[in-house]
Amino acid sequence: MKNLKIALIEMASAKGKIEENFIKTISYIRRAKENGANLVVFPEMSLTGYFTEEKYKNSCVGIRSKFVQDIVKASYGMVIVFGIAELENNKRYITQVVAHDNKILGTYRKHNIGGKERGLFSEGKDLPCFQVKNLVFGITICADMDLAKLYKAYKEKGCMIVFECASPNLYGSREDRNWEKDYLWWKNNCIEKIGGYARDNKLYIAVATQSGRNNDDDFPGGGYLFSQEGRIIKETKNHLDDVLFI
Repeated sequence: MKNLKIALIEMASAKGKIEENFIKTISYIRRAKENGANLVVFPEMSLTGYFTEEKYKNSCVGIRSKFVQDIVKASYGMVIVFGIAELENNKRYITQVVAHDNKILGTYRKHNIGGKERGLFSEGKDLPCFQVKNLVFGITICADMDLAKLYKAYKEKGCMIVFECASPNLYGSREDRNWEKDYLWWKNNCIEKIGGYARDNKLYIAVATQSGRNNDDDFPGGGYLFSQEGRIIKETKNHLDDVLFI
């Protein structure tokens, strides 16, 4: 772990604008490489944009699609974890793709599908651990943070760190949006839940969150690393697009 440099990406992704999001993704990967990062973690649905409306369902992509494969090709010498709305065998999933050295190591599909996601996306069932050299890690996606059993299972499987990749919708009037207040809401929510799982399971847990205004949705941003004692030991400055290097 001491030789690992992580880049947690705090970014806005436009709904359904895959090419635009792809260009931003490649830019962040280049920045991470220039700063010596060997593991880059993007938020939930970072490539496709987060959506729950039927009208965007054609924005789902397969893991063999061009934009996904082009990100995979950028993973030489590093690990990249990025998010898509996935289409596979006529089912849609909320998925994080894990790429390393120009290959897909595997995928993690969100377990806790709720609210407007139901009916559009299917639940993931598998809980894979990913290993690169001596590093073993797991992934959760947004509302999975309400499932304490996932973090316990990851610890039992030998994971050292779990990456929580999120796009939590903000509520309330968009005209009166208080970005600082909503950023703190998400941070405190992570402290309460993620911090507790880190402490209870002696895990490092890192959070990468989508940020900004996306068509008719707002997201709080936020990048955090929780210690095995459940404390935040590094965090982003605010709700704006940024990269947290650890």
